[in-house]
Amino acid sequence: MMKKFFIPFAFLLATIICVAVPVGVTAVNSSATSDEAVSVAKLVNPTSAVEPLTEARVVPSDIKGLKASEVQSDSLLLSWDKSNNASIYTIYRASETENGKFSRYQKYKTVKNTAFRDTGLDEAKVYQYRIFAYNVKNSYITQSKPAVTSVMTKLENISWVKIVEKTKSSLTVNWQKSNKADKYIIYRSDENKDGSFTKYHKIRETNDGDTVTIKDNNLIDGTVYKYKVLCERTENDVSAVSAGTATKGMTRFSAPEHFKKLKASETAIKLGWDGVTHADKYELYRNGVKIKTLKETQFTDRGLLSGSSHYYTVRAVRKVAKTVRYGDYAGVNASCKIPANRIEVSLANQHLKVYRNNKVAYSTDVITGAPGDRATTPGHHHILSHKSPAILKGSYGGSKWTTRVSYWMGFTYSGQGIHDATWQSAFGGQLYRQGRGSHGCVNVSLSSAKRIYELSYAGMLVIVK
Repeated sequence: MMKKFFIPFAFLLATIICVAVPVGVTAVNSSATSDEAVSVAKLVNPTSAVEPLTEARVVPSDIKGLKASEVQSDSLLLSWDKSNNASIYTIYRASETENGKFSRYQKYKTVKNTAFRDTGLDEAKVYQYRIFAYNVKNSYITQSKPAVTSVMTKLENISWVKIVEKTKSSLTVNWQKSNKADKYIIYRSDENKDGSFTKYHKIRETNDGDTVTIKDNNLIDGTVYKYKVLCERTENDVSAVSAGTATKGMTRFSAPEHFKKLKASETAIKLGWDGVTHADKYELYRNGVKIKTLKETQFTDRGLLSGSSHYYTVRAVRKVAKTVRYGDYAGVNASCKIPANRIEVSLANQHLKVYRNNKVAYSTDVITGAPGDRATTPGHHHILSHKSPAILKGSYGGSKWTTRVSYWMGFTYSGQGIHDATWQSAFGGQLYRQGRGSHGCVNVSLSSAKRIYELSYAGMLVIVK
């Protein structure tokens, strides 16, 4: 029931109408100028005599529709429906204390309009408001029942969110701890195949304000995900949520698994690997040089030198919109099949063997290059030059030479080869370390050179090990 009363003007002015605004609090009407925040003293004549009247009092209707909107960490907007017959509205406010209780309501502001922006508030703090409508006519004041609401200001956003660990199927998200929050809400937006993103959807909600890391599993490799972390505080069924802080990251675009040599011939190597989810194609490299881009997961590398060894790498490629993404490399060493006909040179044993049809057809002691910058190059080579006789020209340490040999089987482009060395009186053992080592060639006797020449041919594999 509305209150109706008639009281002396001076008493009304001192006890009900005068509005006390706490020191240091800024109060601004959102839809009116500041001079519209008024006291009742301006609405009555302080010099009028107060005499009993018999006219009917007009009572303002109850305030409805009181709500808080535009809530920020330091301000909010109160608004309500217009009360019939209301002249002014008086706002009372109570605020949450450190122990979780509330201060007493205090008169805070008097306004003519139906909206008021409260500023200078504290982050994540509960405020309670009571608003009365007053009808002031002559010396009479009537008052409505109060409208009441509680609201918590927003939490400020946390400063940062970041991805701290990536795998091909998971991302670990970490964020700054909020001293006010009692839980965090994590949202995610997923990348589509065309490069667009889905709407944010909630994926996780922590049970406390101390958890600041989550691991998001079951993701797709080579895909970008956006994350937004909101912090929340709830007190007495009133909640505050921050706007959210975002980050993004891409799961690792993994390397193809089980990359291996499937089979090999003397001049070809067949390679294969497992497909990578969402890969559009693959790039295949031999010894660091790209040799093929393909959609298939197998490839036969042909036209290789017999018995040659190579290092292959492969990676997946994915195009999203206009962005090309590359996966991690997988690598494998692979060699062509060792041919039945070959020459093998052992640097440790200073010995040479000629194989025909996988059987030793001839063997002999040798002298190879002196240790250091004159050493014979190990590895798989092939006879590039097969001549009889031949003129060898070279230089080293400022000296030059031109030497005629009867048999020449060159196997490197730098000039190393097998040839007769009639100036050597013996072969084998450790002579190559005792000042008699060559400049990289494999020295043999004249008779051995003749036999090796007869058993070999251009393109024949030479293995120096």
